[in-house]
Amino acid sequence: MKAIDALKQSNGRLISVEIEPPMVGRSIKEVFDVLDPLVGCGIAYVDITYHPEQIIGDVKVNGDSFPVSMRKKPGTVGVAGAILGRYGSRGVVPVPHVICTGFTKYSTEEYLIELGFLGVENVMALRGDPPRGMESEQSFCPAPGGHAHANELVMQIADLKRGIYVGAESGESIDFCVGAGCYPEGHSESRSLAEEMDWLNVKVDAGADYLTTQMFFDNQAYYHFLNRCARARINVPIVPGLKPLTSTNQLRVVPEIFGCSIPDELARRVQKYRNKPDDVRRVGIEWCVEQCLDLRKNNAPSLHFYAARNAPIIEIIRAL
Repeated sequence: MKAIDALKQSNGRLISVEIEPPMVGRSIKEVFDVLDPLVGCGIAYVDITYHPEQIIGDVKVNGDSFPVSMRKKPGTVGVAGAILGRYGSRGVVPVPHVICTGFTKYSTEEYLIELGFLGVENVMALRGDPPRGMESEQSFCPAPGGHAHANELVMQIADLKRGIYVGAESGESIDFCVGAGCYPEGHSESRSLAEEMDWLNVKVDAGADYLTTQMFFDNQAYYHFLNRCARARINVPIVPGLKPLTSTNQLRVVPEIFGCSIPDELARRVQKYRNKPDDVRRVGIEWCVEQCLDLRKNNAPSLHFYAARNAPIIEIIRAL
């Protein structure tokens, strides 16, 4: 099933999650250990992150140095196939990420073709982070012959629906449902919320079927964002992305990495138990459950949870 069809049929009850592939040397069992209980609770689809290569050293050949790179979390395609094989009969589908970082248009096409051969029908199109070592640069630098913006990537995926290929004059249609990202509190590189809304409109016009937000902890940020999207005539489903805080350290780290604010009340509750890790975890779960109940009350299309790094998503779903 395509994610957009599931969203339209869900009446707000649909739940999805995002996971990461295992680290190099780890087993696919790690993925199954996370997903087995979540599938038992009725999740509908699983986003799978894609991790670009990073330089880990160099090798010398005839006196010349050549960089050596690797992906520390490879296997996005393999994990998608494993999810189809293990959970496909139960209606759970994979949504592998497709990113601009490190990809040419040709390698993007090869990646999408492999996903199509597996029977994958859904992808999440994202620009991705700057290549490792370039995080301090002011602007994202695409791979030579690659995409600089997510809307360009969305357009290439949409072209495949029409049988338009980069590496062939024509071909068979590959009909992906395309998700894309959005930022209720603004992207760190945006000059203004108005400019960001213009770019979001371009992304939707390029072929994004639905949007999933960056994580947020204040539902009002999501509701204000929905109002801005409505004024901009963006009519696709906008799925709220959620993650519970589980440590005091995340009060600082999460805003730094993801650009989302922490409400004063949540920070106060967490700090109250700063020397009691189990109580901090409980507070984070309770806050996220409160968010979910309010979002459902206000007709959010579904709930999407970032389930990486042992996030207690199963406790939240059971509480709901």
